[in-house]
Amino acid sequence: ETSYWLPTFGKLLSQTPFEVSVMALAQPKPVNERRRGGVGVGLLAAGVALVVLGNFRSRGQQSEKHAVMPEAFFGLQRMQAAHTAKEAFAGAMSGAAVMSKALWPLRWKYGMGRKNTIYAQSLCADEINSDNGHLGRLLTEYYYGRVFPLGGIGGAPYGGKTGFAAFSHHVPDGGNVFVLFGPHIGFSPKGEPGKFLRSGQKKLSTSCGALCAAYKQCTSGSMPADPKDMEQTWLREKLGPKCEEIRKSSNAMVELALQAYKVIEEEILSIVNTGFGTGNLVLLGGIQINMPHPMRGRFLPLHFTVRAKNMAPINLLESVFG
Repeated sequence: ETSYWLPTFGKLLSQTPFEVSVMALAQPKPVNERRRGGVGVGLLAAGVALVVLGNFRSRGQQSEKHAVMPEAFFGLQRMQAAHTAKEAFAGAMSGAAVMSKALWPLRWKYGMGRKNTIYAQSLCADEINSDNGHLGRLLTEYYYGRVFPLGGIGGAPYGGKTGFAAFSHHVPDGGNVFVLFGPHIGFSPKGEPGKFLRSGQKKLSTSCGALCAAYKQCTSGSMPADPKDMEQTWLREKLGPKCEEIRKSSNAMVELALQAYKVIEEEILSIVNTGFGTGNLVLLGGIQINMPHPMRGRFLPLHFTVRAKNMAPINLLESVFG
């Protein structure tokens, strides 16, 4: 028998109320250990459980006000950044909301929990993708507990077929595989896409730096492949044919992220397989959106499928995320 308890209070205090409910659901602990925690902890856990049930019974249809602070709290500039991000990536939502919506059918329809599922992600190595509220961090730190990194700069799965094969063969007997993937894009405090103000710095920098560099390299002339810069070489080669389309778009940085997503999704689908066993392979792809500090990161879901041996892929994107 399993019940759920709260993670460490230090981590708890830095999260929004909705994230608290998600994390409470994500932490299993045997009932006998829970009882030793005392009546106070039991009552607190029971209170949070009510919040969890309320959130999950609505199948993730919560108002965004439960996932992030009101935009007005962050000032006029950051309100503009939030407005610009919503216009550019309609359908994006907080990491906690994506986590809640995705885990619901996986847990209750497909039987995928923490102990019978291993988790990998192909996200850009940029440290801002592990900021508070970002989907990859929530899934790693508060649900699965550990992660197999398939990606590198730009978010492409440079681990390739060998990397996926090695990872997927770590699956528990009869267990499942979950892969999160996609590129990222930052927004400046004034709402400029492709720019980000990093902690401790006074000047903006690019985000994603690798994608912006690849686009600049492609539009400024050809560059030879460099064996000492293999990941950036890959990005240039894949994005090169798309650079003219990106250049002609109304917003080059937004289009760059969308085109990068397409080449990353294509690569993911070319390296994964269901030969690891009888369990499910779940792919959740999209664009990670780095909002100005202290706003929480957002995520635009673009792919959500369940696959298994001898079964056609099941597309859950519309039914789960609308």
